[in-house]
Amino acid sequence: MTEIEVFLKKEIGADLGSRQKIEKLFKNIEPHVSMVIMNFEGVEFIGRSFAQEYLNRKHLASFEVVEKNMPEDIQKMFEIILKINNRL
Repeated sequence: MTEIEVFLKKEIGADLGSRQKIEKLFKNIEPHVSMVIMNFEGVEFIGRSFAQEYLNRKHLASFEVVEKNMPEDIQKMFEIILKINNRL
């Protein structure tokens, strides 16, 4: 089992707003990786489009994705996106 940890603040920044940035991040993960830990430490903001794309990429990923150090307000954003998706 190959596991990596991605520090989102370091890789993208404290403000996660661009859908393209998460697309690029997921595309650059090596194919032999079986688990990715997304570390949200230091992340201050997440936009709706970023959150939507993150959840889409997580769902389609060939590896397990787990979150670490996720601030409560960012967790709420993910919950809102999931509720909206369940209504569609």
